Amino acid sequence: MKDEQTSEALTPASLQRHLRSAVFGHRIFYYPTIGSTNDRALDLATAGEPEGALVLAEDQTGGRGRRQRTWESRASLGIYVSLVLRPGVPAIQAPLFTFTAAVAVADALRETCHLPGGIKWPNDVVVGRRKVAGILGETRGSEPRIREMVIGIGVNVNHSVCADRAPILASILEGFERRYARVLAGKPADLLREWEALSALPRGRRVAVEGPHGRCEGTVAGVDDEGALLLDTPGGGTTRVPFGEIVEAL
Repeated sequence: MKDEQTSEALTPASLQRHLRSAVFGHRIFYYPTIGSTNDRALDLATAGEPEGALVLAEDQTGGRGRRQRTWESRASLGIYVSLVLRPGVPAIQAPLFTFTAAVAVADALRETCHLPGGIKWPNDVVVGRRKVAGILGETRGSEPRIREMVIGIGVNVNHSVCADRAPILASILEGFERRYARVLAGKPADLLREWEALSALPRGRRVAVEGPHGRCEGTVAGVDDEGALLLDTPGGGTTRVPFGEIVEAL
């Protein structure tokens, strides 16, 4: 959702006026311009910053999405943040936290801007067929449990519809924090039900997916408890794709 207008500056002060979260976003590292909010958040996490620390930028020159794609981050025309998490759960559950962010973003757009946001697997937020937000989860190292993780969120904001970005971000953080707590409490089913209700998952359709081990094809059966895509294959088996992208309907 983009146009050439700009909105009120998104600063720590403007965000804090709207914050309803208990922890997320109360410790803010603000940069008018930065290369990548995720890179900075990973450095902060490695240095010991607590869970909920937020990197916030008005302009991001080296933003990226999944598969190292460039994410356009124009000054004052979006929300560019990264959040430090310390979930301590098995690494296989990492996709649940990008799902959590996607649901929080879609819900915030509905709440604050009255936009019918949906989700394309795994975590792109769309309005109609247009992608309006992307989520990127990253960790460092390969430990069996996630000691530290960052979730990057980029939202392209249409200022003719949403003139002020601070309430949107505050709503995202509150919704993310609330759902994250439920996942950590062992209740991912609640989140997955929300995700399913918002998703445009093409159940029953044959698709091609670019996953971690290359391209695979099958009929979409759904997602499992860790958010992995399940594909029924012609041979009668089921392929589990933990992350990737649906690239083609067959």
